[in-house]
Amino acid sequence: MTSSIAHFFDRIAAGRNEIFRAHPVLLYEQEVRSRAVLDMLDAKRGETILDVGCGNARDILPLVRAGGKVVGVDLSEGMIEQARTELAAAGVRDVALQVGDTTALNFPAEFFDKILCSEVIEHVPDADLAIQEMFRVLKPGGALVISTPNRNSWYGFDRYVLWSRVLMRKWNHPFDNWRTMSELSSLLERRGFRIARGVTVCYVPGFIVTYPLPRVLQSAVVWGVGKARRLASWAAPRFGYLLVVKAERPE
Repeated sequence: MTSSIAHFFDRIAAGRNEIFRAHPVLLYEQEVRSRAVLDMLDAKRGETILDVGCGNARDILPLVRAGGKVVGVDLSEGMIEQARTELAAAGVRDVALQVGDTTALNFPAEFFDKILCSEVIEHVPDADLAIQEMFRVLKPGGALVISTPNRNSWYGFDRYVLWSRVLMRKWNHPFDNWRTMSELSSLLERRGFRIARGVTVCYVPGFIVTYPLPRVLQSAVVWGVGKARRLASWAAPRFGYLLVVKAERPE
């Protein structure tokens, strides 16, 4: 399973940024996700930060600009190569990048001040072991910020009901297990984390309708969602597309 997951992300590594830029809804999702996780992580100058499942370095540049000492790990060699390219183009050369397995992190215990794990845990078959490893390498008093798709969202309804049961179509990811807020919190607490904060973000009305829309209509959807964001988060605080949780390792 691990090799098929790595191969999947190797295949989609090149041109990923261009795909997002060409589709306003996809780009909006990524902007909302990045802003939410980075705000919650609140990187400080001099902190040692691990980006687990760093992909093509999409969140590393802001962490470096905040003064963090960043290490990026990803299962996909293709993603790590793209990350090196992106960082070199930005003139960043002091970020350590390595191919690695989330369930067997190659770092000493209590090494990192903070850990970011964004849109990764849903692709890890042994998520419990991955959380255990992140707990191990995090310093006491340190924080993990983790995000993952919310099964109790409009996107979740599209994926688990309309896509799978009504349209009876196969999902294209080799492993992609979405969770609810309570399930994610329980997963973290079982391995010793204390939940400090949990929110949902991104209230786009699903992907079955929005993804096929022409660019101009996607832009209109993004504009409308942006205007209604505060109302949606107040009226349905647990039903945003993405779960974002800050969990702390007790001192």
